[in-house]
This record gives sequence, C-alpha cells and structure tokens, in this order.
Amino acid sequence: MKDLPKVKGELLVNYNLANFTRFKTGGQAEVFFSPKDKKDLIDFLKHAPKDMPIHTLGFGSNILIRDGVLNGITIRLQSDAFNDVYVSNDDNCKVVCGAFASNIAISKFAMENKIKGFEFLFGIPGSIGGAVITNAGCFKREIKDILVEIEVIDKLNGELKIIPASECGLVYRDSSINPNYIITSVVLKGEVGDSKKIQEKMDKILREKDAVQPTYTKTAGSTFKNPTDYSAWKLIKEAGCQGLKLGGAIISTQHANFIINECDATSADIEDLAEKVRYTVYEKFGIMLEYEIKIIGSRKVENP
Repeated sequence: MKDLPKVKGELLVNYNLANFTRFKTGGQAEVFFSPKDKKDLIDFLKHAPKDMPIHTLGFGSNILIRDGVLNGITIRLQSDAFNDVYVSNDDNCKVVCGAFASNIAISKFAMENKIKGFEFLFGIPGSIGGAVITNAGCFKREIKDILVEIEVIDKLNGELKIIPASECGLVYRDSSINPNYIITSVVLKGEVGDSKKIQEKMDKILREKDAVQPTYTKTAGSTFKNPTDYSAWKLIKEAGCQGLKLGGAIISTQHANFIINECDATSADIEDLAEKVRYTVYEKFGIMLEYEIKIIGSRKVENP
C-alpha cells in the first residue's frame, strides 16, 4: 500500500471478489480500487505503479475469476459518479450512460423517455461498459447498432479520450477497443418511439428469455461463442454434455451453453467443466468452441 497514491475512494488489499461475479466464485484482488469520481480515477492512474497490471470489473456477468489471488490492481467503477443515465442536450434520442449503469436500467430509462431501439438491453445483465467491450447482444440486436461513442481513460497515463463507434471495431461478441482503456461513459442513440409499445417489446424479450435460459441462477450467461453456421448449445447437447456435472458446477439442463454454480462450486470446477465440454465437442465434431466469458486470475495453489 505504501507505493500506491492517495485516493478519495476505496483502496483495499486482499479483497474478496466472489460477490462481484454472477458465478459467486473467485479469489482475492491483490489491490482493489473503487474511485470516487473521474478525477480520482485519473489521478490514481497517473501515479499508480507501472509494474502492477490493472484489471477492470463491472457486474461480473460475463467473467470467471479464478480462485487464486488476482495480481495487480482491480478497479470497479461502482460509485454514483459512473452510474448516471440522462438524455443528451443535443439530441433527444441520444442517451449518455455512466459505464457502471446497468443495461436493464438503461432500457427502462429509454422506455420512460420514449426512445426505442434499446429494448434488447433489457435481456442483457451487466453494465453498459462491459457490454460495449464484448459487443453484447440478444434477439438479433447488438451494441454496435446503437453505439455513438465512448469516453475512456488510458490506464497507462490517465489520459482521457473520446472514441467514436466507428473506431471501436465492434464485431460478433468482441471489439478492438484497446485493453489499456477503461470505459467511463457511453453515448447511445435510438429513435423516437411509443412507451407502451416499447414496454410490450421489453416484456416479450423477458418472457422469451426466461422460457429458454436459466435466468435466476448463479451463471455468467453463454459460456461459448456460436461458431460460424453452428449453435454452441446444439453442439454441446448433441455431444452428450447437457446435464454434465463436475464438483458443484453443472451444464444447465435448460440451456446447454450455460454453466451453473449449482452447489458451492469453485471457479476451478466451472473452468474444468467448461474445458471438458470443449474437448468433448471437439472430439465429436472437430470444432473447438471459443469462450464468450472472460477468464482471468490464477488458480489457487493447494497445500501439498
């Protein structure tokens, strides 16, 4: 702690991260930092040790943190300063969102302000910052369809930049956004709509999602990306992996591309089960599934 700059927000050591992930698993952050506001973040990054890696964490809805220590500094923009959602002054159909604002809250805000095009966000758990990085989507819509620009701060020097959507390289479940950038806010654009019709569409999305996905479980959503011309869930099911268990983790019997922490699973249980599925699918179909969830950290070292 002695080499870390003074901050206005929270700065903690050996901080448990499990409650910040939807899997409810994971080890400790070597250093955990929750900045009070943008200036606090910029000042910290300008003076933080350059030999410590920096990780960012949102709602933990698309991530698996391994059970060991997560070395370096983990930053979570959880303060109110990064949670605002408001209509832009220059366009009634543009919405400015703090990076930590939830996708669900943004979709509700858009509905209340008669802005359509954001309905699909109602089906995506997590924060808008994370959704942009992975170009999250559902029901044939993606972030790239509504993104105008992002505001970022460079981890290396604390420099603030505005990047237009055209330079974010948004493709299926991925982007080319520099990994050294921390997204602090996002600008989205929809169209004028009718609040009642927007709400009806959101309700339909929720019904359809709940019918096929284990929504209210400890899961990080789709584990694997869909290979070209294939559905990951179908490959997993036809490989005989649906319902497969390892430790406290299980492949959902409702949707085969979801892994659930069913009974006090560790991150190792979840990762090992995912790897078993990948190689079983490869042996049967010659297709190696690519992770959609992000896996970070180190394995816990067991006592000999």
